[in-house]
Amino acid sequence: MDKEGEQVKGQKMGLVLVMACLLTLLVWNAYQTKTIAASGDEKIGAESPQKVGQEAPVEPLPTVGSFENFKKLMAEAESRTRNVVMYSGGDMAAAESRPKASAASSAGNLLNGKLDYSETNVQVQGVDEADTVKTDGKYIYKLTDNQLIIAKAYPVEEMEVVAALQFDGEVHPLEMYVDDQYLTVILNQNYAWRQVYPAPAPPFENSVKVLIYDLADRSNLKQVRELELDGSYLSSRKIGDTLYLVNNKYIPLYRLQEQPEALLTPGYRDSLEGGEIQRIGYEEICYFPGSPQPNYLLIAGIDLGNLSTKKTEVKTYLGAGENIYSSLENLYVAVPEYKYEQVQPLPEPADTAGSNTSAMSRMIAVMPAEVNTSVYKFNLQAGDTKYLGMGSVPGNILNQFSMDEHNGYFRIATTLQKLPVRTGEAELTNNLHILDQSMKQAGKIENIAPGEKIYSVRFMGDRGYMVTFKTVDPLFVLDLKDPNHPAVLGELKIPGYSNYLHPYDENHIIGFGKEAIEVEDPHWSGEGTVKNAYYLGMKVALFDVSDVNNPQEKFKVEIGDRGTESELFWSHKALLFDREKGILSFPVTVCDIDPATVNKDDYLAQKDPRLAYGQPVFQGAFVYDLSAEEGFTLKGMITHHPPGAVVNLQNTGRYDYNRDISRSLYIGDTLYTLSNSYLQANDLNTMEEQGKLEIYN
Repeated sequence: MDKEGEQVKGQKMGLVLVMACLLTLLVWNAYQTKTIAASGDEKIGAESPQKVGQEAPVEPLPTVGSFENFKKLMAEAESRTRNVVMYSGGDMAAAESRPKASAASSAGNLLNGKLDYSETNVQVQGVDEADTVKTDGKYIYKLTDNQLIIAKAYPVEEMEVVAALQFDGEVHPLEMYVDDQYLTVILNQNYAWRQVYPAPAPPFENSVKVLIYDLADRSNLKQVRELELDGSYLSSRKIGDTLYLVNNKYIPLYRLQEQPEALLTPGYRDSLEGGEIQRIGYEEICYFPGSPQPNYLLIAGIDLGNLSTKKTEVKTYLGAGENIYSSLENLYVAVPEYKYEQVQPLPEPADTAGSNTSAMSRMIAVMPAEVNTSVYKFNLQAGDTKYLGMGSVPGNILNQFSMDEHNGYFRIATTLQKLPVRTGEAELTNNLHILDQSMKQAGKIENIAPGEKIYSVRFMGDRGYMVTFKTVDPLFVLDLKDPNHPAVLGELKIPGYSNYLHPYDENHIIGFGKEAIEVEDPHWSGEGTVKNAYYLGMKVALFDVSDVNNPQEKFKVEIGDRGTESELFWSHKALLFDREKGILSFPVTVCDIDPATVNKDDYLAQKDPRLAYGQPVFQGAFVYDLSAEEGFTLKGMITHHPPGAVVNLQNTGRYDYNRDISRSLYIGDTLYTLSNSYLQANDLNTMEEQGKLEIYN
């Protein structure tokens, strides 16, 4: 997941047109499957008559009611759409949109009998997030391909695989939760292959299954509950004994004209109710006035504390989601909202006059005139959800860390981008909006780092931290104590950028990203030069923000050269951090530059030797001792690969990716690292290897 960080101020018009068209087509596909429009009376800028603590009355959402009304709403949704076609000499192209992985922090210690152990790195303390690896302080649970592995991990001398559960080919495990009593596995169920053989007809096109197992006997797991929910998995959260599952389901409008009788409402089935499919009637499906669209948003709540008696609560809306944020009390679902200018045809080329080239094949894709983010707020009530309102802010969010709730207020950071096709000059601005309990604007900061875009955000109580990037990495410290008057307190400009920010303590924050250098490039016009930034190796920095007006990069370490990557760049769950134990661990693939093998014709390497791509030399976990007084001290580098296996992996053809470490955790004073193939134990203090267990072959 490379983030080049190369920003070009001007582009040749031909290239700009092609790139703009490509981007618009991708955006349009995402719009068709995900986007929703915000209600006009909920726009940012409306004054809020309510104060936080005084809950505003919420108008109940209208329901679809009937199939006839559903058709009217979908006709309105279709009228909002347009066929955006790329101009390519008469050819028309299409691209598929893929679901965006949603992508939390503060690993903590829990006392479980005699030992403490690490938990999944989550965004909000007390709000658990699913992952592919979990531990309960004695056993480690690992999802690999279509298999669930349960290994006894402690004590080390008794490490063994106690169960290996194989799922069938129709399902693919995604993530899981573990508590004292239950193991909950979330799987994707794909019925697409059955469409060719419709007898018996599949109940859904795609669905998400939740399988719940009793952990009384881990060597012989007993399934005690099963839920199947229509649609595609967006995300989930677990608060106490309650699991909340959020799905999207696209409505194929073409079927409304071709086979209206085959257009079924979404549904679910719950083993507690006999396992029969429960279709959700139109009288139960709500919609947001003024913003119909061909998508369903489904939110299911499962009470794990009452598995044998309490049914699943399922709420369905005409809507969609792309990212979610959850506090202990409320769930926020965010989705981009795109509004387009009128598409105009290109003038007919002289050499095609009189030909059969259609006007449609000469349509030019126009970038969105406006991009907003709509946010839906739901109160969480022991498995049930209650709609509380909707807000809309200009721009797009980066990920779940762009959102936060504090003292009843909702904070959200966005990047607003405009890219006029005819000028090619990207206009970027970054904003911070604070919404009150009714999702109306309380305060805002606009025009932060114009010309740059957000690379990471972290909210910590009354402060916020934002990293933007173009050629340098500004770290902004935001004062959010007064929600009605937020302000930028301080700014630090350094080379490189941070993809992920993690709290160290109230006066320090850790940044994970890449180092970068500036290079003078010729301007595309042929006159003068322009500064561009190019990323190098991985950088981990500790920022001191005790002086909020003058933040400082107190310590930093650089790992590898250009090409070095870490799963932490796109998944916060790959981080293990415990301040009290002084441990910081994360997976990394290290690339080093060998001057003897650098391609002499490499354009970037000719500019600066550091811009050559390095060759892989290591994959594993880097383990540091981190303190605010002494900075980073490398404790060890753990790998599951045999010596020399990683070097020049791209050329050997024998590289075993199943040995790549993806997670690390601790139980007591033992550090465990996990790849698909192995579970390895090392002493947390000395880094001495204590044992190794093959968990997958």
